[in-house]
Amino acid sequence: MPSLQLDPILLEAVIRGTTEGLSMTGLQPPPVGASRFYTASRPISVIVGMVGKTNGTCSISMSERALLHVADALLSEQRTSVDHEVIDAIGEVGNMIAGRVKDLLTGTHFEMENISVPSVIIGASYALHFARGMHVVSVDFELADLPVCDAKDRFITVTLSLLRRVSVAA
Repeated sequence: MPSLQLDPILLEAVIRGTTEGLSMTGLQPPPVGASRFYTASRPISVIVGMVGKTNGTCSISMSERALLHVADALLSEQRTSVDHEVIDAIGEVGNMIAGRVKDLLTGTHFEMENISVPSVIIGASYALHFARGMHVVSVDFELADLPVCDAKDRFITVTLSLLRRVSVAA
């Protein structure tokens, strides 16, 4: 059987970084699928740049219902619409996940030194394109405490896309 050819270091960093990064929210969504490809199929994304020996991004993609659910958990209060506090909250969740991924990659050949301020993208009409040679791992997590009638909203996708610098010996 052919393998998915996922880098095990990046896969572990995405899974642990997401579950540990979400710990402040009290949410514990299990990973339910992984891929080497990223599709921005949900209308909201948080993108955090990662720079150092390795450069790239950590992105979290979700529906509006999932956004409100995650923000509610972080803010400890229920929201019915997206406002500036919800946007700030989801940006902070992006920082928590990306920061934890960065820490988990310390000492590996994917190590980086800094993460950027998060960018929140709202709207379904966008596509992300990566440079050739990027190492991409995309993991779907299920927000199982959302009702089954919201099945399409029960998933968030966390994608790590990194390009290692090649060091040249003098």
